[in-house]
Amino acid sequence: MKLLFPWPRICVLLMAFALLDSRAFAATVSHIQVRVVTGANELTAGSLLELRIYEAGRAARHLPLTHGEAWPRDSTRIIPLALTEPLDPRAVLRFGLYYRAASPLAPAWEVVAAEVELSSEGAAPERLLNATLTGIIERQGELATGEREPGTMACISDADCDDHRNCNGHERCAPRSAGADARGCVKGMPVVCPVNQVCTEEHGCRGIETAVPATPAAPPEAPSTQP
Repeated sequence: MKLLFPWPRICVLLMAFALLDSRAFAATVSHIQVRVVTGANELTAGSLLELRIYEAGRAARHLPLTHGEAWPRDSTRIIPLALTEPLDPRAVLRFGLYYRAASPLAPAWEVVAAEVELSSEGAAPERLLNATLTGIIERQGELATGEREPGTMACISDADCDDHRNCNGHERCAPRSAGADARGCVKGMPVVCPVNQVCTEEHGCRGIETAVPATPAAPPEAPSTQP
């Protein structure tokens, strides 16, 4: 009896799993939401307030949060923002609120709490860098998170994992792999050379006699001319 495999059904299931997988592990977001709780002083009309996001390898994003209106004191403002270019949270070094008062006589402005929420389809919102800003900004200045160390950031491409050594194999950025480290990097497979050869960083697999230079022989001593 000839067995028939339900290939159409299998293909549909594989496509469904791939779609779910891509949504569950989407790295970038196109919409964010900024939540700001003000303190004892109002933000006067005409003042400038913007969100600044600093990412590795690109210019900072300047996203206006006000358009000339005043914010009352002891209030909560929620500002949704649509990004012209998708944001990869893994590449963010820091973010901050930049404030410039409309008048040089305006008092310092207090931020009780400010957070940036990342909106992704089908997932609960997360805070950018898992951080909350709080503090006082003078008439012109920025309240920002601490700078992330690039070495602690999750990888984005294989180049982020490259240790610039050839003999231990090609490192990959694969955060979902079982052998991934805290940054999402997976070690490469060490180079296996033929018998009687070893791997060298400069020239790859080479014979042992050429890979390990011989110690040069000491020159013969000149005969003594003393009586």
